[in-house]
Amino acid sequence: MVSLIVTDAKHKPLRAVDDYMLDLAYGSDENSFKLTCLPQPEAGALIIIDGTEYGGLVTVRNTDGSVEGPTWHGLLSRRILQPDRGQDYLTVSGAAGDVLNMLFKRIGLDALFTASARHAVTINPYSFDRYTDAYTGIRKMLAANNAKLRLIWADGRVNAYALPAEHYGDSIDSDLVEFKASLDSQPVNHLIGLGTGELKDRAVVHWYADVNGNVSQTQSLTGLAERQAVYDYSNARPDELNTETRKKLIELQSQGGVEVTITDNTLSMDVGDTVTGRDNRLGITLTVPVAKKIVKSSGGILSVDYECGTASGDTTSLSGSAESNGSTGSGGSGAYYADGVTITMRNNTFSAVVTPSRVDDVEKTAKDAYTLASNYSAEIGKAQQDAADAIAAAAMNVASITTATPLSASRNGQTVHITATEATAEGSGLMSAADKRKLDGLENYALPAATIATLGGVRPDGSTITVNEDGVITAHTTSTGNGILFPVGYVVMNTTGSDPANDFGGVWEERPSLGAHMWERTG
Repeated sequence: MVSLIVTDAKHKPLRAVDDYMLDLAYGSDENSFKLTCLPQPEAGALIIIDGTEYGGLVTVRNTDGSVEGPTWHGLLSRRILQPDRGQDYLTVSGAAGDVLNMLFKRIGLDALFTASARHAVTINPYSFDRYTDAYTGIRKMLAANNAKLRLIWADGRVNAYALPAEHYGDSIDSDLVEFKASLDSQPVNHLIGLGTGELKDRAVVHWYADVNGNVSQTQSLTGLAERQAVYDYSNARPDELNTETRKKLIELQSQGGVEVTITDNTLSMDVGDTVTGRDNRLGITLTVPVAKKIVKSSGGILSVDYECGTASGDTTSLSGSAESNGSTGSGGSGAYYADGVTITMRNNTFSAVVTPSRVDDVEKTAKDAYTLASNYSAEIGKAQQDAADAIAAAAMNVASITTATPLSASRNGQTVHITATEATAEGSGLMSAADKRKLDGLENYALPAATIATLGGVRPDGSTITVNEDGVITAHTTSTGNGILFPVGYVVMNTTGSDPANDFGGVWEERPSLGAHMWERTG
C-alpha cells in the first residue's frame, strides 16, 4: 500500500492518507493531477508520495471533494525561460547540478526545487529556444546531452537529478507485460523546408533520411520508397531553416509508438528514456522515447502507464515559426493557414505581409475608385471648389476670429475650425440630438394621475395633506374619530379600561395606576 502525504498551505506535513484516488500524468503534456481524499486538502497544500516523482501543488478545489493542480513538472512548465536583456538567447553550460540550480533561481522556484552539485552529466554550451517554458526547455537541454530529468521529493524539497538517459532493449515484451504498439514502416524520408521570402525567392532546403533513419542531404530512397513532406518554417533565414528542417526530419523518423501498462515494480522508466517494444505474435519491433507517465492509484494500489513515441498514430507538426527579426524560435503547432503570399494564421494568430505588388494593386484600385467617384460628382466638385475659393478669400481678409460659449474656434493657416460643445449639468452648450428627441416627445404631454399600477401625479386633499406657498407638504394625521392623534410617549387616562388604540390608533401599553386606567403610546 502506497501512502499519500498531505501538507497545509505552508507546506507543513499534516497527515498520511491511505484511502484516496489519484490520477496524475507528466511528460509530453498534462503535467497535472486530480486527487480525491478526505478531508479535502486546502488550496496551496502539497500532495506527495515520498521518494517518487508523484506529487504537486493544490490549486483547484472542486465541490465533489476532489482537488487538482500542477505536478512538480507542471510547476516548471508554468515558468518561462527568458533571455537576458539585450541577448538573443539564454545560453548555459557546465555541471548539470549547477545549471539546474541557476535555472530554478532564475524562475523563482529555488525555495522548493534543488539540484545536487554532484552530477555525472555535464551540459555542453546550449541555447534555449526563446521564451520557452522551463520544463520543456530543461528536457530539451538534457536530451541534447543524452540525459533525462528526474524529480524526487525528499527531505522536504523537490530534488532534481540530471541522469544519463537509459535504453530498455527487450524489456517490453507482449508475453511479459500488457502493451500495444503501432509502427509506421514508411516515415517521412524527404523533408522540404520553406523559410523566408516569397515565390521563387523563398528559402528552400531539402533533407533526406535513409532506410535506417540516418539524416543527411544525400537522397537514397526514391520511387515507392520515397515519402515527401513540406516543413513550413516561416520567416526563417537559410541557415536557421537548414538546422530546423534537419531536426524535424530526425524527429519524424520515430513515427510509431508504444503504450505500456505496468502494475508492479519489475520495470521503472523515466520520461526521456528509450524503449524497444516487441510483439511476438505479429513480429512488430520498434524503438521509441518514453514521452509520458500516467500514474493512477485507488485504495493505495498504484499502477503506472507509459506512453512512448506516438502510439496513437498522430504525426508531429509540420509547421514552425521563426521570430520576424530572424531569431531562432521553437516550432509552432497551433492552427495554421496560408494563402501562399501574404496572409498566414499560426497558433490561432493571423499575420499579414504586404508585398510591393499588393501595394501597387491597392493603389491602382484606389485610383480607379477615385476617378469613378469624380465622374459621378462633377457638379459637387465644382461647388466644392467654389466653396474652397470663398473660404480662401475669407481667410485672407479675416485677421482674427472670436467666439462665445458654447462655440470655440482655432485657426491653422487659412483653415478655421469651429466647434460647439454640448450642454451639461455644469455648463451651457448646444442641445444634443438625443436631448432634442426627448423634448420632442414631451409635446402635448399630460401627466396621468398616480395609481397603484401607474406612475403619475398626486393632488393634496387640502385637509389631511396640505402644501404651503413654499411647496412644503404637511400631513395632518387624525384619529379614527377625527380627533388629534397622540404622538409616541404621550399618556392618557380613562375609567373604562378600553385600549386607546380603538379611538386614537397606534400602539398603547397600560401602566400601573392607583386610580383611573393609565395608558402610554409606544408605537
